[in-house]
Amino acid sequence: MLIRYGLGRLAEMGSEIVFVLGHMEYYPRYGFIPDAGKLGFEAPYPIPLKHADAWMVQALTPKGLDDLKGRIVCADSLNRLEHWRE
Repeated sequence: MLIRYGLGRLAEMGSEIVFVLGHMEYYPRYGFIPDAGKLGFEAPYPIPLKHADAWMVQALTPKGLDDLKGRIVCADSLNRLEHWRE
């Protein structure tokens, strides 16, 4: 319920897409697409190939992921290397 609520709030706030670095079997249940890097969304820090599927994306608008690509910039509190390591 918390994930669905959070995604709904992000959509209400005008967010078009959302990313997660998380469990590869859990988050796809909520519509996240594994390996956002293959779709053109580079993570703020390199993700080892064996964990590439953990970098996921989900569109929150009907526009989807069209015309959106590039390196992702996180909030300052999450944009630290220690959050992106094993």
